[in-house]
Amino acid sequence: MCEKCLNENGNFCPKNLFYKDIVKKVGREEEGIRYKYKEISKCQGCLKCELSCPEGAIQSVTIVN
Repeated sequence: MCEKCLNENGNFCPKNLFYKDIVKKVGREEEGIRYKYKEISKCQGCLKCELSCPEGAIQSVTIVN
């Protein structure tokens, strides 16, 4: 939750797929970082997000059809 993914002007995620919103955490809600899953088709698979996250909080997933 360092918010670096929001403050890099597209250098972190070229498609700006991260944003700040309310997230649920163990029975409470607080402001946090979310991913635009509805826009996942815009993801170019560059893995810049995973490689750039200083906290290792972002991990890529493989979608199997």
